[in-house]
Amino acid sequence: MREQGTPAFVALVVTGIALRLLFVCLAGARELTFHSGGSDAPSYVLLAQNLLGHLGFAYAGFPSAVRPPGYPLLLAGAMVMFGPKYILAVRMLQFVLGIATVFVCAAAARRLFGATAGRASLLVGLLLPTLLFTTAQLLTECVATLLTALFLHQMVVQRENCDARSAATLGWSAGLESMFRFNAAALPLFAAIAIFSGPQRRTQWGRAALALGVPLLLVSPWIIRNEVAFGGQVLYSTQGGPNAVQGVLTSEGRTQPGDTDLLIRNLGWELHQIETNSSARAKLPSEAVLDRAALRIVPALWMRKGWHAGPLLLKKLADFWLSWDQLADTKSLASQERLIRVAGVLCYWMVLSFAVAGWWGLRQTNAAIANLLLIYAAGLTLLHLPLVMNTRLRIPLLEPLFVILAGVGCAALAPHFSRLRRLISSRAVAQPSS
Repeated sequence: MREQGTPAFVALVVTGIALRLLFVCLAGARELTFHSGGSDAPSYVLLAQNLLGHLGFAYAGFPSAVRPPGYPLLLAGAMVMFGPKYILAVRMLQFVLGIATVFVCAAAARRLFGATAGRASLLVGLLLPTLLFTTAQLLTECVATLLTALFLHQMVVQRENCDARSAATLGWSAGLESMFRFNAAALPLFAAIAIFSGPQRRTQWGRAALALGVPLLLVSPWIIRNEVAFGGQVLYSTQGGPNAVQGVLTSEGRTQPGDTDLLIRNLGWELHQIETNSSARAKLPSEAVLDRAALRIVPALWMRKGWHAGPLLLKKLADFWLSWDQLADTKSLASQERLIRVAGVLCYWMVLSFAVAGWWGLRQTNAAIANLLLIYAAGLTLLHLPLVMNTRLRIPLLEPLFVILAGVGCAALAPHFSRLRRLISSRAVAQPSS
């Protein structure tokens, strides 16, 4: 006998895959998608073009470390292989990676709570609007989300098996993601927590060396490059300073009316002025100087906030966890796009509710794993508090967790809701005899 999904389950799986493909087709070969509302895609494309033009990882001849190297390198490779059709090729690749992300999440949910949770997680991941929206965008989220899903799956495996293989996989997934998104550099910390909070204490240090050493090895060429390019003034990124300033002044990180003027008044510049090949770039100093100058003014900006710092932090949490930025900070977008985003947020809230229920159900059956996942979510939230916090920053790091836990939540609640139980249950099909 083998298990097969119900007709409704199969129909929803096909719908989810078709929707993702539709997003890719609608975006076509344009840099910006119809639902982007503005994007950092041109900055990544320009870096890739400069690399292929033998201008270095730089803008206007000035070395840059404001963007991680992974995605520009991916775009440059696609440009070489596919020529003018490189954008469509990258989007098709991301379509495949997005499907893979959902299957990895489903595998983790199945490991935690059984086959029913795995099927529910598969449906949630395929239909979750935030993962749908990132499929077609020329941004790092799609690749990074897959790497986070792999990281979380291996974190569960490590906590259960305490083996060297999962420790090494934790390391390479965290290290590779750190080359696509700078905030992923925190992932090895959670790998170490998973290792040192588990049993098998005699092998903990060896596994920790793998989980921490592999990402350091993967990131080291970038660190060496920065050491040479910036004369020892930059270790990993030049985004920390401007990001911290935005975390106070424009905490949602969106370029709404007035945001650019506010940043220039306080900082003296904004990112678009350095992410260009225009001769105007020469009017500003190196990114290392700009980054340090930005960091110096951050304490004064927080002091100026006074008691308003409390409401600001609450807003940042609402933007990060509840996607409030997609409801309140979209005034510059067309009304049709705003309605799409409202619908997406409502769907996300439903998934988040199932994820909370899933965490509670997991806590009853495997408190150690539930606590580890809670530490992961809470730790990443706290690390982002001084910086920009919005939906797009949350997606790569937390959405896979929500997909996994929502699957667990659906499975835990299914016995109490007949329609849900029928949707995610399987039916046995007889195997043909040989």
